[in-house]
Amino acid sequence: MLNFAHDLRYASRQLRKSPGFTVTAVLTLALGAGATTAIFSAVYGLLLKSLPFKDADRIVSISETHPRITGGIEATYPDYEDWRSQQRSFEQLGAYSTLNPTTVSLIANGQPESVHRVLASGNFFSLLGVGALLGRTLGPGDEVAGSDHVVVISSAAWQQYFGGDPKVVGRSVDLNGASFTIVGVLPPGAGYPSEGEVWMPLSLLEQPTRVSRVFHSVRVLGRMRAGVELPAARTEMQAIAGRLASTYPATNRGVGVMMSPLRDQLVGRLRPAILSLMGAVVLVLLIACANVASLLLVRATANRREVAVRQALGADRARLFSQYLAQALMICSAGSVLGVALAAVALPLLRIALAHSAGLDASMIRSVSLSIPVLVFTLGVCTVTALLFAMLPVVRGAFGRNAVNLVEDLRPGERGNSGMRSWGRGALIAGEIAVAVVVLFLGTLVIRSYQKLVAVDAGFRVDHLLSAEITLPGPKYTDSNTATGLFFQQLLQKLGESPGVVAAGTTTQTPLQSSQVMTRFLIEGVPQPAPGAFPAAQFRYVSGDFFRTMGLGLKEGRIFSQKDIDDAASFAMVNSAFARKYLTGRDAIGAKIILGVLSPSPTKIPVVGVVTDARDLGVETEPQPELYLPGYGVHEVLLVRSSVNPEELASIIRNTVRQVDPNQPLYHLQTLNAVLDDSLARQKMTATLLGIFGFVALALAAIGVYGVLSYSVAQGTREIGVRMAIGASRMDIVRLVLRGSGVFVLAGVAVGLGVSFAGGRLINGLLFQTGSMDPMSIVMTVCGLTVVALVAVMVPAGRAARVNPTEALRAE
Repeated sequence: MLNFAHDLRYASRQLRKSPGFTVTAVLTLALGAGATTAIFSAVYGLLLKSLPFKDADRIVSISETHPRITGGIEATYPDYEDWRSQQRSFEQLGAYSTLNPTTVSLIANGQPESVHRVLASGNFFSLLGVGALLGRTLGPGDEVAGSDHVVVISSAAWQQYFGGDPKVVGRSVDLNGASFTIVGVLPPGAGYPSEGEVWMPLSLLEQPTRVSRVFHSVRVLGRMRAGVELPAARTEMQAIAGRLASTYPATNRGVGVMMSPLRDQLVGRLRPAILSLMGAVVLVLLIACANVASLLLVRATANRREVAVRQALGADRARLFSQYLAQALMICSAGSVLGVALAAVALPLLRIALAHSAGLDASMIRSVSLSIPVLVFTLGVCTVTALLFAMLPVVRGAFGRNAVNLVEDLRPGERGNSGMRSWGRGALIAGEIAVAVVVLFLGTLVIRSYQKLVAVDAGFRVDHLLSAEITLPGPKYTDSNTATGLFFQQLLQKLGESPGVVAAGTTTQTPLQSSQVMTRFLIEGVPQPAPGAFPAAQFRYVSGDFFRTMGLGLKEGRIFSQKDIDDAASFAMVNSAFARKYLTGRDAIGAKIILGVLSPSPTKIPVVGVVTDARDLGVETEPQPELYLPGYGVHEVLLVRSSVNPEELASIIRNTVRQVDPNQPLYHLQTLNAVLDDSLARQKMTATLLGIFGFVALALAAIGVYGVLSYSVAQGTREIGVRMAIGASRMDIVRLVLRGSGVFVLAGVAVGLGVSFAGGRLINGLLFQTGSMDPMSIVMTVCGLTVVALVAVMVPAGRAARVNPTEALRAE
């Protein structure tokens, strides 16, 4: 131990004597360690850290699948009840709903506030293993009619709306015009879903929704029994879905079950992107380590005479290894500490990027931070790296099994093989180039994919367009009463008269946000399909000026008039995709669409207009067949097109809403440009970070190639002098250096491209209209590496050409 302490002091003196070497090694390692620490923080927080629920690994999300819908969707309430009664794989099945509507009006301190509502089953919090901070959570008794006007609030809502009043339990609050009793407050961060502010009994779900196998309204969670594995539970649930399909073919034919761990639902579609970033950053760390390794090998070779003296005086390999370990530890420790500091600076920016990623639960963002496991990971990387760096000189250096004998090492002057012919250093060049090619190619692929994504025409103008959501509270407002229609008519009229407003309209879904709001239908004159095989299309209720506000062109017929709005079941409009798929070969105008095909009294609605397609489910999604119906509901998305900066209209819109109803709040006020940016945030974050990592890999590879070749030229000075003395020209020397390094650079590019093509297939799910062997990405990668490698090679080659042969030969 005393010897190692002495070695640490000796290493410190040696490093202080070579500040250039020390700074270069520490900064190189810090760059790799910092990037790795930041991304591993995201990997740990999103994919590895325990969720704030009891035995969270046993909680799964259960969704239904539909043959005409990609991915999982909410279950119908009757299906959920059948699942619960027939299954044997779960201790509990619970359900929640955030639909119809997502928010309610809360009167707090005399001011209306729009709060996020969650309807939850009585066993919901028991299933999650979440207790109350104050009072109690919901229980089975709260779902009994007459006892269901109770509410549990989040810790954030308790602080924001009730000032953290410890006597809030038992207090009555006004929610959508009805009185509810607060029975409990949840601990911080324990609410699920995280955007929820108030949890109410699931029995408050509208009665038509509770009895229908058409309305998909509830999300289901299950806690698996001990000893039951997910595949077995999935098999049982698929069998139940099959029985339901046989019993209710009209609604359940082709409907299956999708099950996944709760974490997958919280992380959404971000897992592939995070894992890709982690793979890329590990490769960057590998290049950084290779650079430091080459620096240490150069230093060890330069000091081999000193090492030979120590061996001659009796030092054994263990003692020499201890000295190199002390030096490597000091470099790695300094690099890791600086890397952690860099990660601490980068993490807030990473959290901001994650906050805008669609599909990621907000609760997961708080998990992305420096933590004990992350720091232990960084410490482990530091320790392993130091050990490897310390072993390199032993294995490859002056006193390893390839070392020359002590007599040769103690003799002054240059010895051994020429630095110009070192296959070991050439392999190091090839390796760094290969890894850099992989990172750069993958980054280029994703950037090219993102460029194609942002160039897609959404089908409508997103500029100067503002959106906001309004949820009208009951019982004053309902989906069918005149008060609802009157509210929106007055609001749109007043907004249309406001300065700076070009047009204003309403719809039921925010454009560019994923939605699976679909309806089954038939076209009059088309043979009726088998039960459960009805076609389905996206549908929206809209106001008459919706199309002008969005900038959608009319291709045939006419748009809705106010008379159509007053009689909501009178007419329909469709988009071009609907007309192409379902109305080909017939006159679209006048064709009758049959809605409510599963009800006792289907309704025939004639088509009065066809409008252009809009990618309103997201620019990465092709326009889907869409059906537009006139009318208003209690929940509407308000769209306002302006002639000025749309954000300047925010106060005008709020004031106009209050003029129509002083107690009506407005929420989710945002520009459509911001909505578009948020919808592409995951792709933008991935492309940006992979681009940065590609640039860093390129820079580190250039530094590594330059360092290795500079050392090779220095080691081969005498050989260069001999060649020039016997007639070699300066260009001959330049060609010698270029030829010697070019072989390894080309080998690195070839190997890197081979690995890159395999890696491209792995990230194919992140790409949009870009193949995993995209020719342009290949050209850009090869050209970029070639230019950088050429620059890195030319400097040492020029130095070699300037060698004075007389001085070179005199060096011996």
